[in-house]
Amino acid sequence: MSRKIAKLVAPGERMFNLDDEPFPSGAWWWWFWLFFFDNPKDPSKPRQLMILWSTKNCKRIRCNSLNIKLDLPIDKKSMDGAVAAWYFDGEKMHHDFLLEQCDIKVSKDGISTDSKTPTSFTMRDFISRVRIGDRFDFVAEPKGADDFLRPNYHANNFVGSKGYAITKINRLDLKGIVDGRKTGGTAYFQRVFVSAPAIPWYWGVFHFANGATLTYTNQLVFGKSIKKNITLFDGSEVMEIDDIKVTRVGGNIPKFIVSGESKDYKTSFTVESYEHSSWTFRKKSLGLLPNKLVYNEYPAAIRDFEFVDKKKAKKTSSKELGMAVGNAEHTTGYLF
Repeated sequence: MSRKIAKLVAPGERMFNLDDEPFPSGAWWWWFWLFFFDNPKDPSKPRQLMILWSTKNCKRIRCNSLNIKLDLPIDKKSMDGAVAAWYFDGEKMHHDFLLEQCDIKVSKDGISTDSKTPTSFTMRDFISRVRIGDRFDFVAEPKGADDFLRPNYHANNFVGSKGYAITKINRLDLKGIVDGRKTGGTAYFQRVFVSAPAIPWYWGVFHFANGATLTYTNQLVFGKSIKKNITLFDGSEVMEIDDIKVTRVGGNIPKFIVSGESKDYKTSFTVESYEHSSWTFRKKSLGLLPNKLVYNEYPAAIRDFEFVDKKKAKKTSSKELGMAVGNAEHTTGYLF
């Protein structure tokens, strides 16, 4: 049996204050950003950058080519961890754009690293700023007063201390400087605490041109869904479907066929990826059990979108919402 909590949070609350969260063996913290911004050479394939700062309560873990040996116990103000990023520049994907073990300095309104490429994330009055060396300087803030666009906190605690907590902001307006030039777009943020094994999942977030936002998730244990839903915010109303299906089609640059239906709503669409980056996490095997998680991320667009509100006999398509761009994830394996 699980206990669920969901509420709005104020700037800084649960964003950088780690004192009230236990940190048992194997637990993870991470701060994760996705930035979607203009690509003048091909507007249908916006540039994207992902960055995360993370630490895990374990002695050793390998991420791609980086062997991480952590200094335990973790100091919640100066955490031994890592910073990682990939960057699609509009033409080429830069894998492991950042991948470095470093100390993550935590203050009341931000985090920062003195890594080879210095990074920082601060948040004041719902306005966030992310800097990556001297190439990227982003400012992101929610547009509108709807709760869906504000920091939301959700926790799901299972047996004992096992579970997760997430604070996320589904959509923010973005402006910034990239390589000395002004840019604009949208962004997504989540701050996650996990004290349970990492399991396979499908996930996606997409921002439509007219301000609508779509998210979906399907978490799996041995092929069986344990959590799945689609949420569409059309700019004024939040509509949710709890029964969905996600099917992957294709190879390294796949499509994902997504559909769902409830008593009130029905939807179907195709997620069409246009690039790919991946993180492979490895720990010491547990006997005959492999201890490996492959975390794939795909810059993507949505095609053939349709959403039906049965109550209102209303059908919404990409024609009304405009182009949708975002990111899809497909993760395989288990990490204990």
